[in-house]
Amino acid sequence: MSTRSKIDVRCECGETFKADIWQSVNVTASPELRDQILNGEMNVVTCPACSRRFHVEIPFLYHDLEGREWIWIYPLSYEKDAFSIYQKVHEMWEDVKRSVPMKIKERFEKEYRVTVLFGMDALVRYLRSKGDGGEG
Repeated sequence: MSTRSKIDVRCECGETFKADIWQSVNVTASPELRDQILNGEMNVVTCPACSRRFHVEIPFLYHDLEGREWIWIYPLSYEKDAFSIYQKVHEMWEDVKRSVPMKIKERFEKEYRVTVLFGMDALVRYLRSKGDGGEG
C-alpha cells in the first residue's frame, strides 16, 4: 500500500504550508508512482505564496513486490549519518520479518533485496540502470 500525509513544508521565501507528501510507495500496486519518480514529479510542491515549485525531501519507502525490493530513500543531506541509517533500516527489516509467519520470513530472507539510497536522483539512476523506465 502507498501512503501519503499532509506535512508542513517551508519554502525558501519563508512561507510554510501543508502539502500531501508520499511517505511510502508500492509500485506494484500503483505503477504510476514509479513514473512520477522517473519524471521528477514525486513529492514536488508549489508554494502558494511565490509559486516556486520544489521537491520536498523526506525519507520514504519504495516497495516493489514483483521486483522483491524494499528501498529506503533518504535525503542526500542524511548521507553523513549513513551508518546509523543502515542500522535503523536493518532493524526495521528485522521487525518486519519477525511479524510474519516463518514460511514468509524464509521467502523474505531468500528473495528480498533491502537497500538504502541517498537522494531521489540515486533512486532514478538505480531504476534506470535496471531498465525500469527512462533513459539508461
